[in-house]
Amino acid sequence: MISFSRFLIHELRAQTIDHRAQRFLNLFSVFLLLYSEIMAINPSYGLTVNRVLATVNNEVITLSDYQRFVTGMGNIENKDVVDEVLLKRLVEERVILIEARKRGVKAGDEEVNNMIAEFQRQNNLSQEEFGKVLSGEGMNMQDYRRLIKDKIITMKLIDSNVDSKVVVTNQDIEDFYNVNKYNFLISPEKVKVKAIFLKLSEDASVTEITDLKRKTLKIKALLKDGNSFDSLVARYSDEPLKGQDGMLGEFARGEMVLPLGNNAFSMKKGEISEPIWVREGVYILNLINKTEEVFDLLDNVREEIRMYLYAQKREKLFNEWMKTLWEKTSIKIIN
Repeated sequence: MISFSRFLIHELRAQTIDHRAQRFLNLFSVFLLLYSEIMAINPSYGLTVNRVLATVNNEVITLSDYQRFVTGMGNIENKDVVDEVLLKRLVEERVILIEARKRGVKAGDEEVNNMIAEFQRQNNLSQEEFGKVLSGEGMNMQDYRRLIKDKIITMKLIDSNVDSKVVVTNQDIEDFYNVNKYNFLISPEKVKVKAIFLKLSEDASVTEITDLKRKTLKIKALLKDGNSFDSLVARYSDEPLKGQDGMLGEFARGEMVLPLGNNAFSMKKGEISEPIWVREGVYILNLINKTEEVFDLLDNVREEIRMYLYAQKREKLFNEWMKTLWEKTSIKIIN
């Protein structure tokens, strides 16, 4: 069963975005979650007067308001200790609600009924069961209807001042796709490589190094004369590659030792490299196959990008709008 705050987050999301795709909802989900928690509290209807934590214009926010607010978050151990960040979020919620009322934003009984009916439908609750759920949340139907009404009013104000002003163009989407193309990588570029490996001992003498250089020159000359790579693997390569018929493996970019990777990814299929010296010896590479990068098509991810950009723009606009409301509202935080 979803909680009241989760239900409200669903309703807000349904009004603001098309939620068919999910991959780019990370940023947006975080924002909505924070916002839902802001919206999860109603003023202290009929509560016993207790410690005042803040005032917004002529309205007070009490410790009871704060405790109900953090209860909705579910991970606060000590609800009697006031967290300044959470208190600020609660104040912001009240600022929005006061502004909505000031502008005459209304919510009719039918809108409230529809939202409650949707909550019951989603959770398959009868009227009796719904009443029990409300009791478990410490509410009666009158308080809950008032809460839902405030949420609808608040969402309407946000929609007219934020949501309706967010525009994501096709050009925005295409620009994002081109700049962040590797976020849509399906399959990386890969190389399949064989190699002749000539081992070099850790304490190799100058004579051993010289002999190894001569051996590599001989192998290159034989390759130039038309000897097959595989035959030279069998004749000259050291283990373990000799026992693997020279197969070094298949690698994505960045998976090989840097000198080998730089050479392999610059080669064409069928090409044989010059000798490549590394700490353990010398490699001569033969590029067996090369597959290019595969990216998801723009049309396949267009909606996901739109949702992500919408979330970014909406968050920025919401924060700017919230700042203007905060500046023109009389707010006092009481320590």
